[in-house]
Amino acid sequence: MFKQLIIKYFGIISVVILATIISIYTFYTVSTFAGIKDYVGDEVWYPSAAYNILKLVFHVQVPMNFPYPNEANIQYYVNPEHPPLPKYIMALFIYALGYNPLVWRIPSWILGDLTIIIAFLMARKLIGNNVLGNVSGLIASVLIALDPNIWVMHGIAMLEIYAGFFSLFTLYLLLSDRIKSSSVGLGLAFLAKESLLPLLIPYIYYLGEIVKQRTKRVIYGILIPVAIYVAFSIPLIIYFGGIKQWLDASFLHMLSWDVTNGHISLSATNQISAPWDWFLDIHPFFLGYGLYANVNPLLMWAWVVTTPLAFIMKDIKLIIFTMSAWSIWLGFVAVYFLGNHTLFSFYVTDFATISDVYVPISLFKFLNWIELRNKGENN
Repeated sequence: MFKQLIIKYFGIISVVILATIISIYTFYTVSTFAGIKDYVGDEVWYPSAAYNILKLVFHVQVPMNFPYPNEANIQYYVNPEHPPLPKYIMALFIYALGYNPLVWRIPSWILGDLTIIIAFLMARKLIGNNVLGNVSGLIASVLIALDPNIWVMHGIAMLEIYAGFFSLFTLYLLLSDRIKSSSVGLGLAFLAKESLLPLLIPYIYYLGEIVKQRTKRVIYGILIPVAIYVAFSIPLIIYFGGIKQWLDASFLHMLSWDVTNGHISLSATNQISAPWDWFLDIHPFFLGYGLYANVNPLLMWAWVVTTPLAFIMKDIKLIIFTMSAWSIWLGFVAVYFLGNHTLFSFYVTDFATISDVYVPISLFKFLNWIELRNKGENN
């Protein structure tokens, strides 16, 4: 009787456990990062760029409750090397609450919590709202919460948690077959960070499987994401003085910046790690204040080992899921061979939100698949 009650109400129990995980995660987040009254790592670039976008692009004056970082010409810098969405979100919080470290980190904390929720929902979507799906979802949520790279990146105001969240969120919408919403999500993912541009390949492939009209595939896979990217960029287009000037100063500059060295001195070898180094946590990036962007090799190799399971089961959704993470990783590999040898371990967060969640889902689905096959053979 008690066992039947547990099974019957396991969905509700799982939600309570999930809420507990998020509460503990949020507590440790605030405890760890709220007390750092300074710029951490590349926070010298992004919150100041968000403030400058308010001041220079939107002509909104917000009192500075905290000084600019000590970087040359920082008071005019709007970070054209990267898409604007993370700076827009930071700017909204700065506009509402002022310019200080606590404020510019709050959006990252929120996205970290939301990533845990999406991880849980993704498992329930791909496995089902049953005991197996809920257990898988809780494990996925715990893996996200315990991932050291996601942890440190979600605690500070850098771009990685934005990329990690919007990549996972877009896939959740896509694999839920909410095509219109996922198309908007894809546009937002591109606006979060250019490292997510390779998502277009698995996205288009999946569209080809479920949307037969070529016109609709073009609309959802290309036109809507491009329109969203351009729409969000209109303030910057006006600021730079026109579409050509914006392309030169922002989008094209971004693409050229990504394939060249210069993100850090090549002599800083202890800070630089190639994409294959991430599987062994070689040279984790030091952010200051005792914080490192460590990678968990066990999670990375678990992703490698479980990726074939999706193909063994011929599960198209799982295939798209894992290959989306691989496409982002391969994008970094391409960037490396195109000439950018100054890559960092914290880039792992861009796809780890996908790969971490994929591992328990693929394992649970594979075990269930084996059980069903065995039952079929016995019958």
